[in-house]
Amino acid sequence: MPLGPQTQREPYRQMELTPEGTDGSMHTPERMLEQAERLRLQAERFEQQRLESESLSRELEESTIKKTRFNADLNEVGQRLHNAVRRLERELDSMEREAHEMEQVSECFKRHLQILSSLQPQHWAPESVKERLREALPKLDRADNDFHEAYACGKEYRHTAIFRHKPGEEVKQKFSMATIKEEMLKGLAFHLPLFMLILISWLIYLLATAE
Repeated sequence: MPLGPQTQREPYRQMELTPEGTDGSMHTPERMLEQAERLRLQAERFEQQRLESESLSRELEESTIKKTRFNADLNEVGQRLHNAVRRLERELDSMEREAHEMEQVSECFKRHLQILSSLQPQHWAPESVKERLREALPKLDRADNDFHEAYACGKEYRHTAIFRHKPGEEVKQKFSMATIKEEMLKGLAFHLPLFMLILISWLIYLLATAE
């Protein structure tokens, strides 16, 4: 029985030893250069990140130091202002108190002036002088006492010098100082020739005794 046509077999294909997808292709010079370049770029990125992190850390540290210094200066200036405000308030209270007391003294003096001005002794009738004096003298004494008492207490005032000298005293004091200076100058001008005469006589005496 004749055999049918035999099926032809395909020729055997030997496997390639170095196909494109094998590991050998990863170690080509081109791939190694690319990998080295990627590693270099990655290292540069890491270094840039490190520098940025250090810069940010320094900025934060400097900001903290500046904030601490500012806070210290703020507290110092604030404390100075607070102390100054307290002193000013005390000073204003003292000035207001003295001003109020001076107003009271001024009103008291005005009342005494009105009372004393109304006395007008030049118009008293001779027959009523005794009676009018009996009524007027206590008013004059009260005015005089209040005057001296006000100036005695007013010497303790810190914000005014008006009560340190009674009216007229500063004029007398100024006049007396000027008078003293004038008298000293007059005395010097008067005694200078006499002093020179005595000095010349003494020198003549010394020369005479020396011979």
